[in-house]
Amino acid sequence: MFFTDGFDTVDVAPPFMSSNENNTQGARRDEQRTRFLSRENIIKMLKTTIVLSALFLSIWAVVLNHSVEALEPTAEEESAILVETEGREADVYCPEGGADIFLGTDFDGDGKLSASEITTSTKVCHGQQGLSGPQGQTGMNGENGFNGNSSLVNLTAISPGIPCQFGGIQIQSGIDLDHNQFLDEEEIQTTAHVCDGQLGEDGPEGQQGTDGAQGYSALIDRRAAPSSICPQGVIMRFGVDDGTDMATADDGILHDDEVRESLQICSEQLYEGLVFDSNIGVTNGFSSECSVSQGTDIVLFSSNDGTNGCELWILDEENTPSMLMDIHSAGDSIPGRELGIYEVDTERGLRFFFDADDGVNGRELWVSDGTPLGTMMLGDMESGDAIDYTSEATAWMNGIVFTTHGQQGHRMWWSNGSVTTSIWQAPWFSSSASSDLMNQSTAISSLGQGLLQGDESGLWFAAKDAQAGLEMMYLGNSGMLHIYDLQPFGDASPSRGLSIDGGFVVVASDGTGRQLAQLDRQGGYQWLTSMTKEGTTTPISVMAPAFGIERVGDILVFDVVYRGADATLFGYSMSTGTLQELSSNILAPGHSVDVVSDGTTIWFDCVLANTGMEICQTDGTLMGTTLTIDLMPGVSTSQPRSFAFVDSTLYVLANGLDDSGTSSGHALWSIEGQTASLALDVWTGVGNNSNAGTYGTLIATSNHLLFIADDGQHGHELHQFLRASIRDQWMVWD
Repeated sequence: MFFTDGFDTVDVAPPFMSSNENNTQGARRDEQRTRFLSRENIIKMLKTTIVLSALFLSIWAVVLNHSVEALEPTAEEESAILVETEGREADVYCPEGGADIFLGTDFDGDGKLSASEITTSTKVCHGQQGLSGPQGQTGMNGENGFNGNSSLVNLTAISPGIPCQFGGIQIQSGIDLDHNQFLDEEEIQTTAHVCDGQLGEDGPEGQQGTDGAQGYSALIDRRAAPSSICPQGVIMRFGVDDGTDMATADDGILHDDEVRESLQICSEQLYEGLVFDSNIGVTNGFSSECSVSQGTDIVLFSSNDGTNGCELWILDEENTPSMLMDIHSAGDSIPGRELGIYEVDTERGLRFFFDADDGVNGRELWVSDGTPLGTMMLGDMESGDAIDYTSEATAWMNGIVFTTHGQQGHRMWWSNGSVTTSIWQAPWFSSSASSDLMNQSTAISSLGQGLLQGDESGLWFAAKDAQAGLEMMYLGNSGMLHIYDLQPFGDASPSRGLSIDGGFVVVASDGTGRQLAQLDRQGGYQWLTSMTKEGTTTPISVMAPAFGIERVGDILVFDVVYRGADATLFGYSMSTGTLQELSSNILAPGHSVDVVSDGTTIWFDCVLANTGMEICQTDGTLMGTTLTIDLMPGVSTSQPRSFAFVDSTLYVLANGLDDSGTSSGHALWSIEGQTASLALDVWTGVGNNSNAGTYGTLIATSNHLLFIADDGQHGHELHQFLRASIRDQWMVWD
């Protein structure tokens, strides 16, 4: 029989039978289920009737009891009949769990049925949970809701008063209904205040600290702007009179070393253009012979003023020009014609070395410290000219090494401007080393012929040994001389070289052709290449004729006439020993202009079939060897004339098309990456060509780039372009 209470269906055991009786009768029912099925149904109905009757009597008793209490409030209380239920865990009788129902009389009146008061008990079991029904279909997606409004908060400082006696912060919040990202007055929903507390009283005064060291006075001075940069301006300098570095402390003077900050103000545009007109009017102050210059803070150069001839001039730190000395009073001394001008940092300061002809002693080597009194000839090395087109020079050991050529042949000297001596008797050599060198030198001639280069460890040069022939030699700083017999059966005739870590790389003859050899500092060597002409067994005969040898990382880059008559670039890996042509399309690299490098990229002039002579670059790889930019699109050539790399920018004197598509003529261009800008064209206008770079080269000074150009009014004269690093230091109020 089943009993339904709410949603649960349970089996109900007979209420007044013991557990044994239940088990016995259950067993009997199992045995006689099919036989006595109608009887079993009758028994179940009887049991259910009994349980319901018991529950009904319990409820009736409770109701009657309450009725009697209401009718007879003063009568003595009678014992109550109670019904209690207790949850039942799943067990053998109730596999799904259920409840125990207890019925009895509360004789002791404590409101609870004790074990002795229970007269009847029964079990009500939960029915087994039914199977889940089939899943319903998925409902349709609802529509997206509208975006909600943002909440905003305003914080406002409030002054002491109401509502905050000591001041504080007002906090307003609300919803941004009009979406203007501002909490309007009508949108404010709540206002609260966070008030400052009253300041506490000052604490007790601390002990007196120890006196600090005496400070230095702060100083400010004002200087006129350098006219070479700013024609009308001022420099305000701020510093401390503390004697920093070489300055004197507490002297009331703001020395350069004491300056901490400065403010540079110009009331007009910073100046770029003509430095000066050395030869007044349209007459040229510079020519192919008279156009040499060198320097950083101060610059020495040769120029012709039309009166004194080609003589030595100087630009001071303010770019103010003046003739330093008229060396040849009756003619042209032409400073630097053969060797150029070398700027060398000696033990006694900066010195400039150059060749010049005074009209009496012939062409000799001169030195200058930038003053007339400090400009002098080092000595009359030969009767007649000691310096000619075969002479070489290089900086070494805080001085200069140079070769002379005269009746005594090629000789080699060292000078720091104060001391001039034979290279074999240099002042730092020991007497024994000098003696050995003098003995060895008797068999050596043609010193420095074609190659002379100094580095930190020693001096590399070409010379002819009586037995070995024209070979490479190395003179160490200690006075040890090594002779490399690269060509045992003749002259190696070294031509181009490059200092590297641990030695030197040189182009020389191996007896069949021109190859690269690596020399160490102990007299040993090895050949790096054995190149032949493309498709033949004929050794290379022309190597490094124009580009020379440069290094990028571990790659040696050099030019070779590998096919036809034009050179191309090759790269040799020092680490792997591999050799490859970097480009077969880029021809005649470095043909007309000295190359320039920033350490990772080398720029040079080049020729391509579809662009003419333009600007190319290489990083020592196939992919990195390419045209930098075509300043004159098409086969028209830009014809680069001089390079300089300063302030992370490549500058070149070349011909190009400006933003309007007009040819600039040869002018100063700046190139960053593959973007070119016309930096300075001193003679603008269609058809006007300043021919910048026809004479001289780009010279980078501390403040400017200097070059020679014609502005159409003064002839070929010196012009200046302000470096970007200097320009950025100035405030211009125009």
